[in-house]
Amino acid sequence: MKKISLAFIIFILCGSYIFAQSDAAVLNVLAKKNPQVKWNAKSRIKGDFDYDGVTDYALRGRKGKLFVLGIVKGLPNAKSKSWTLEFGEDAGDQGGLCSVSKAIINTEDIDKDYAEFAKEYLDEEYAKMFAGLRKGSKGINIADGMCDSFHVFWDKKTREFTWWRI
Repeated sequence: MKKISLAFIIFILCGSYIFAQSDAAVLNVLAKKNPQVKWNAKSRIKGDFDYDGVTDYALRGRKGKLFVLGIVKGLPNAKSKSWTLEFGEDAGDQGGLCSVSKAIINTEDIDKDYAEFAKEYLDEEYAKMFAGLRKGSKGINIADGMCDSFHVFWDKKTREFTWWRI
């Protein structure tokens, strides 16, 4: 029983170390490419954001008065591809948040319901993009609790992240 307990403790400690290393690596990739952004390491989320079956990572940050979403493709390292999207604070602008300081990020499932919603409110092309995705594909939701959320997703045609909101 002691051997099992010791093995379990070692497993937990190693897992915690690896988890902390991936957090630092994500922060490192984004900070090197975007040194002017103050990244929030505690905001890290993960999911298959570009629908390729590999876990990707995202953080939120601030650049002056802008909210910045940073996304890192796959296991973070010095050669990782990354993207950023910036949002200002302007409740009257479809591309603006009501409150940059209150904005958070979360993952959201991209499933059959998401595709049906896209077909009804966006257009047929977006709906096709979401139909037939791998199980576990995720989008990123940016919410400030005051305005409609941003729904960030991978556009397979342009090979970039983009967003929609109603």
